[in-house]
Amino acid sequence: MSTYVLNTIAFKNDLDNGVSQSKLVEKVEQLGFDAIEIRNEFLSGSSSERLQIAKEAENCGLEVFYSVNDVLVTGDHLNDKLNDYVAEMKELNSSHLKLNIGSLSDISKNELIEGLKSVLDGQFEINVENNQTLADSSLAVTKKFFEIIQDTDIQDIHYCFDIANWIWMGIDVEQAAEELKQVTTYLHLKNAAKVQDELTTVPLEDGDLDWRSLVKEFTNAKVFGLEYAGEPQTIANELKLVKEITK
Repeated sequence: MSTYVLNTIAFKNDLDNGVSQSKLVEKVEQLGFDAIEIRNEFLSGSSSERLQIAKEAENCGLEVFYSVNDVLVTGDHLNDKLNDYVAEMKELNSSHLKLNIGSLSDISKNELIEGLKSVLDGQFEINVENNQTLADSSLAVTKKFFEIIQDTDIQDIHYCFDIANWIWMGIDVEQAAEELKQVTTYLHLKNAAKVQDELTTVPLEDGDLDWRSLVKEFTNAKVFGLEYAGEPQTIANELKLVKEITK
């Protein structure tokens, strides 16, 4: 059974104008999604807002995913804020926390493994994702990270593969897909196109990537999230297209 998620960046104009993500939950449900992905950079930081989001999501029958624009590993240790992010996730009544990997250059294999085991309690999963920077999301580091994890009994760490972000890093998307498809359970779906010689995020049908063929590569993926600013009708139509090839 697949899960279809809408990231709140879909409503970027609302977010930029200070609208609380708690006000967006019903819109996500009306568009036909199973879950809402909350972005931590657009939260006020208050516990009351997170609890309100959880209440609205429960009322709408939506799961909550929590996206944090930060790294899992910083320097020679896990991010000092990781426990705070886990607590925020739980206030959102979520069991899905997503971050970028960061750099593994200064952390030992043992420190990484023991640190993760101390945080994971069997009640939630961590998804690591590729953002648009080599510093936080290089393909080599991502592969190394999962090679380390696969040699342990850690079960609750998976990969969120953003099909477009690789373009910003100059990495071949097909190569990245081949390297990471076995550990990917979550796909972030958007497209990219050059506008006035600058790369920009666009809806799936408006960009240069053959997103359909990419999605079909990921046989282990069960969660599909749309992540781009777009008109409601465009998002609803593209959700139908995604469902057609993933159900």
